[in-house]
Amino acid sequence: MAYNEQTPLLTTVQVVPLQPRYRHSTLRRFCTIALSTTLIVAVVLFLLPINWLPRHDWDDGWDSDRHWALPWSSPYPHKAWPASQGISFDELQGILLSTPNEANARKWSEYYASGPHLAGKNLTQALWTKDRWQEFGIADSSIATYDVYLNYPVDHRLALLESQGEGHQDQGAENGYEVKYECKLEEDVLDEDPTTGLDNRVPTFHGYSASGDAIAQYVYVNFGTYWDYEDLVKANVSLEGKIAIAKYGRGFRGLKVKRAQELGMVGVVIYTDPQVDGEITEHNGHKAYPDGPARNPSSVQRGSVADISTAPGDPTTVGYPSKPGVPRQDPSVIIPSIPSVPISYQDALPLLQSLNGYGPSASDFNKYWQGGGLSYKNVSYNIGPSLPSLKLHLHNRQEYTTTPIWDVIGIINGTVANEVVILGNHRDAWVAGGASDPNSGSAALNELIRSFGIALQKGWKPLRTIVFASWDGEEHALIGSTEWVEEYLPWLSNAAIAYLNVDMATSGPELAAQASPLLNKAIYEATELVLSPNQTVAGQTVRDVWNGHIKTMGSGSDFTAFQDFAGIPSINLGFSRTARSPVYHYHSNYDSFHWMDTFGDKDWRYHTAMTKLWALLAARLIENPIIHFNATDYAQALASYVEAVKDKAAKSSTSNSMGVQVAFHNLELAVGRMRNATVGFDSRAALLEEQVGHANIPWWKWWQKLRLYLEVKKVNDGYKYLERQFLYSDGLDGRSWFKHVVFAPGKWTGYAGATFPGLVEAVEARDEEAIERWSSVIEGRIDAATELLKCTRTSLVSLHDPISNSHKIISSSPRYRFTNKIVTEKKHLTMAAFVLRRPFAITSALKQLPKAASPATRTLHSSPVKQQLFSQRSSTPITNTLSKSRQIFQNAFRRHESSYQGIPNPAAAGTLGQRLLYGGAIIGGTVVAANVIFNRETREDGGMPPYERSFLNETFAHTGLGIGIIGVAATALHRSGWSYRLMATNPWVVVGCSLVASLGTMYGTMNTHPDNYVQKYALWAGFNVAQAAILSPLLFLQPALLARAGLYTVAMMGSLAFVGATAKQEKYLYLGGPLLAGVALVAVSGFAPLVLPATAARTLMWSERIWLYGGLAVFGGFTLYDTQKILQHARLAQRGVIQKDVVNESIGLTLDFLNIFIRMVQILGMQQRRK
Repeated sequence: MAYNEQTPLLTTVQVVPLQPRYRHSTLRRFCTIALSTTLIVAVVLFLLPINWLPRHDWDDGWDSDRHWALPWSSPYPHKAWPASQGISFDELQGILLSTPNEANARKWSEYYASGPHLAGKNLTQALWTKDRWQEFGIADSSIATYDVYLNYPVDHRLALLESQGEGHQDQGAENGYEVKYECKLEEDVLDEDPTTGLDNRVPTFHGYSASGDAIAQYVYVNFGTYWDYEDLVKANVSLEGKIAIAKYGRGFRGLKVKRAQELGMVGVVIYTDPQVDGEITEHNGHKAYPDGPARNPSSVQRGSVADISTAPGDPTTVGYPSKPGVPRQDPSVIIPSIPSVPISYQDALPLLQSLNGYGPSASDFNKYWQGGGLSYKNVSYNIGPSLPSLKLHLHNRQEYTTTPIWDVIGIINGTVANEVVILGNHRDAWVAGGASDPNSGSAALNELIRSFGIALQKGWKPLRTIVFASWDGEEHALIGSTEWVEEYLPWLSNAAIAYLNVDMATSGPELAAQASPLLNKAIYEATELVLSPNQTVAGQTVRDVWNGHIKTMGSGSDFTAFQDFAGIPSINLGFSRTARSPVYHYHSNYDSFHWMDTFGDKDWRYHTAMTKLWALLAARLIENPIIHFNATDYAQALASYVEAVKDKAAKSSTSNSMGVQVAFHNLELAVGRMRNATVGFDSRAALLEEQVGHANIPWWKWWQKLRLYLEVKKVNDGYKYLERQFLYSDGLDGRSWFKHVVFAPGKWTGYAGATFPGLVEAVEARDEEAIERWSSVIEGRIDAATELLKCTRTSLVSLHDPISNSHKIISSSPRYRFTNKIVTEKKHLTMAAFVLRRPFAITSALKQLPKAASPATRTLHSSPVKQQLFSQRSSTPITNTLSKSRQIFQNAFRRHESSYQGIPNPAAAGTLGQRLLYGGAIIGGTVVAANVIFNRETREDGGMPPYERSFLNETFAHTGLGIGIIGVAATALHRSGWSYRLMATNPWVVVGCSLVASLGTMYGTMNTHPDNYVQKYALWAGFNVAQAAILSPLLFLQPALLARAGLYTVAMMGSLAFVGATAKQEKYLYLGGPLLAGVALVAVSGFAPLVLPATAARTLMWSERIWLYGGLAVFGGFTLYDTQKILQHARLAQRGVIQKDVVNESIGLTLDFLNIFIRMVQILGMQQRRK
């Protein structure tokens, strides 16, 4: 038809009916929608819950030991939760009450007390203990070994010498002195008590006593307390160059020696005066052991004289475990330099009687000097010094050596792996016996473990992990427990709920308890369930006959490292003697199996009562869904401690200062705030416990189950970490090993606990500046505890570690499964993040690569022009796919690249100096802005420690090197034509191959030991080359755009890394779970162009925004997280928990950089398009 001016403007055009684009378009669309929906559902129902729901450990036939929780699975630790697993809690309690028996307790005691078991000389007992525990069902029992500095006795002598005058200087055996009395320095062998006559019985000596020889006048110093010495100084009694004779009691023996040394004395002799025996004395008509309950006159108390008030543990490795090859410190700060020996009061009598009439009398001093128990033996307790002609010859020779000790550790793994209850007793003793100290506790521990083993046989599995410990080296300086805590401190800080210690299960009939206030309620409840061995009234419980007094935590047993160093709530329990009980021969040969069987606990009922009490207390802490603590008791205790300090300050006149008054007032306010928080927290815990006990939520309401579990976890974390908030990283003044600001042993008491020790010592010194400083420190720690209880975070696992860098651990990583958990989880987090952090924008670009033209190509109307174009496309050869790849790839990063060239770029303008200044301004401004916004709480340790700084610098150096390798390799691959071939490949093949190559090299790198340099760096280089191969098509873009994107990436990552490095420790580690969920969402949005049809424009637009801006937010968050994770790993590496590996650490930062860089490129391209 010809067209002219008469042809109508409107005409009918035949339009070809719309045909399906693909042969199976309906099926294709269904599959596309189904796949997209599946991915979204996976994110919502799987990936999000996976980050918070617990991992189960059910014995249901699964191959893996632990598997992920899914929405339809229980959010609780096990299927029966909150009830006990396998058997009910009532059944468990019945087993623990019915299993312990007196015959077994007697049998265990007889074994332990049958021969010597000094620290470092009881390997046979350690192996025997491990074998028994395994027989009881604790298969995971092992021995932890430490090489520690100990002493053993070689020779000693104590003699009273009298001068023979000037004419006899060369005639006597002692250079002119006659031996007036030679001390026996050993205990009598008793026919009735076979232990006392063993050939290998342990001589009398002091642990960590100095070798030395002294001949000097001597002085009676009462109990040798700090205040006794002060009384003597005020009375102008000459002490320098003299030997002290002191009584045991009213303080730790090591402090008696320490103060004497400080005052210039040359030796110390310590004896046990019947004054401390109460009513059961020979003077009161009681016969001496073995004929009666009174003290045997030859009884000698051995013991350590190390200064455990400054630091317990191995004195050559204070603050880190004594492993082979570790550096050793000078022990002189902890152990004395003057000799000391223990003697009996039988040996002390001639020495004290020789002072009669010389110097002032004890009756001339205050009430603390009165009451000596040897007055009826013609002792007037004169002070002396002795006459110049009367001297003591003190000779002491010790062998010092570094030798192994052996802790026996047994584990019952629970379903909640990061909540652990530890029970311990020490095994070593000063004597061949030790039936009370420590082996009444050892017998009770064996019976307790046997009881739990029977529960395991009946199908019980604990909710929380249980650790049993038989410590070695306690008697010398609490060594075995201290070294173990120092080695596993990071794991303990993360997981430990409580430590329950029993040293002497029984030495008498009265319950004695020490505890953190958090555990007071648990003790009262447990004592109400155990029948008292003393059934004067039928059915009466231990609580009925106990006065209910719980002492504060001090020192003297294995709870010290847990409570005072690691901030783990602790208990110390035992039945002790009263003033009317048979005398307990503490640390003497007469602490024997025969004494226990005759006088101490002849029916062995107190042994089993302590076993039951210990077991029930542990069971409640292990099985209760909500940790069985009471925070309000802690706040009330703090209030009483503040009042006590105020009273002490008032007596010393230091409370008159306005600054001190304000400091005390602020302390009271802080305690009041904490009390308000604890009341609400405990009430919330009680309501939650009631709620979980009646919860019956169907599986499809998984979000309700998730919320309930998170509430339980939050409350439990609050209880678990509450005690840790009272740790102060700098420690106490002059004894920095002690980190707890509320509890510590008294500086001059040793055993007895001091409350607010730093503040009390400042008050006693009348140092107003120190009072104000310590009041501020304590107030800060109380406020930290208050904030913890108020905290609304979902997870509190990442609370800051107040211990900071005070632990230099040189040892290898722990071998227990539970101690590796914290490191393994972080490693898996990095792996999972990598899988989801792939640059899917490249694959979405590859999706748009040109395809061969199809014969079914259609036009919407058949005008001649369209027909001409159609015929032209159909009849000419198809354009080579590779020749179009560049344009297509550029379009994927937002089209109109040409417009970029016409826009002025301030970064590219000006001289080189101006460009550098411009780039520096961008980076510096970003750092300042990010720091102002994010970094409102800086580190509390005064700056980054050198080790952490070095670790971080090395990691960033490797990150920079890795990015450099990627850049060089990408350029080389691009020039070789690799980019063209990559873009011509099916995008799903690219994704699959890239993941295989990247994951393979990354897993290989991360699982290669750092010492294997060649393999590790080869795999690391392969990982970087794999990234380069995927990213090489970016080089099709303009270099100016890439340079600008790189500059912005460095600015963003640098500023966020600076924030992470200087922010409060571990502030951003809680982001790990949410960031993984964010990565999953970003990853799904990155897949959108591959699976959604081009007509879904709105969906594609939103997915693109999520991919770009959501990705920037997520990977910016990962930069913060990774930086703080690196610093945390630096602290763990310094402590020896993990191996230092900066190559592995750099991988996460490299991935962060690449993901941020890709999005910067895309965003800059989009901006230029709009312009």
